[in-house]
Amino acid sequence: MASKTVVGRLGQVPEVRAAGDKHVANFGVAETKRKFDRDSNQWVDDFTIWHNVEAWQNADALAQLPQGTLVIVEGEERDGSYEDRQTGRKVTRIVLKARTVGTVIRDAPRQQQPAGQAWSTGGDF
Repeated sequence: MASKTVVGRLGQVPEVRAAGDKHVANFGVAETKRKFDRDSNQWVDDFTIWHNVEAWQNADALAQLPQGTLVIVEGEERDGSYEDRQTGRKVTRIVLKARTVGTVIRDAPRQQQPAGQAWSTGGDF
């Protein structure tokens, strides 16, 4: 199967449930596509794609992430379709079965000095 990588924000705190002797975390990731607006000369939000994610590794740790956390998820898409019990209709759904989930750090303070300057640990030792 082909690998897919998604970067987006958690739509809610991951829901963890027991599945036999393991745990699985289910959560939604909102991936907002952006485009460059030549009139305003700025990047603007275009549209959002929601991804359903299923993670079997480190499910309990994922439950500690707050809503809105920027994450990167790598895995493969699987058919998650099911029949609705109340209506009897088939619900088509694609699930990203995660192999790797991590948080993304953006705009972190620079930790390394420019070339030619001494390395600083940021504290006095």
